[in-house]
Parts: sequence; structure tokens; C-alpha cells
Amino acid sequence: MKKILIPVDGSEFSTRALEKGKEIAKAFSSSIVILNIIDIRIPISDQAGMPLDEEIELSTKLSSEKILKKAREQISDLTEKVETITLQGRTAPIIEEYAQNNKVDLIVMGSQGLGSGVPSALIGSVTNKVIHNTTIPVLVVK
Repeated sequence: MKKILIPVDGSEFSTRALEKGKEIAKAFSSSIVILNIIDIRIPISDQAGMPLDEEIELSTKLSSEKILKKAREQISDLTEKVETITLQGRTAPIIEEYAQNNKVDLIVMGSQGLGSGVPSALIGSVTNKVIHNTTIPVLVVK
């Protein structure tokens, strides 16, 4: 196992997934790709009806940088084998596409992400989509 993909969103679930991915990476001397996805689907406008796309884009990029910085700090002892990436688009398809196109051997994900109002007994919708749409092994961390 050479490359592990760990999508993060700043949630407690992705923090746990990062810890588990770190353990696996240490055991197998694997590299880790920490991926944060900016998922903007609904255009937002100000009161005058003018799009705030530039403001939203700047805000989400700063938020993504903060999430990735925190994740990198969490696994700081693996720095030479860690890459951080921010991509934009629909979350599940981006995870699937990145993993497929970059020869990822394992995807480690939290069972739920931010904003999930789903009871803890159920799996999050993004994680569920990735599990069912990829041929790459997925480890789900509760």
C-alpha cells in the first residue's frame, strides 16, 4: 500500500479518519494525500442581487487552507510523506475521480462529515456515495 487518500472537512469524523490513516501509513510506510473539497453549488447574492462569488471563493479558500493546515499539524511526524490538496466541485465524485486518477490504494474517510444531521448509526451521504461508486478500498472510521 503506497498511497492513502484522506478527505477532510474539519469535522470530528475526518479528524478520526486522519488519525487512523496516519496509523496505517506508519505501518506500511505509505504516503498520505489530505484532500479538502470546496463544494459550492448554490450561487449566493447580496441584497442588491449581485453575486458574491468572489467573496465566497476567497472565504472558502481561506477556510480550506485552515482545515488543511490543522490536518497537516495533526500528522506532523509524517511531513515528508504528506501532500495537501484543495479541489473544487461535488464532493463524492471529486474523491472518486482523484483516487482513480492518482493511483490511490486506500481511501480513509469519516463516517459522517460537517453538517450531517443524520443519526450517528447511519453513514453520511458522501461516504456512502464513495463506497458504492469506487473500486478502490474504503475504510470508514466512526
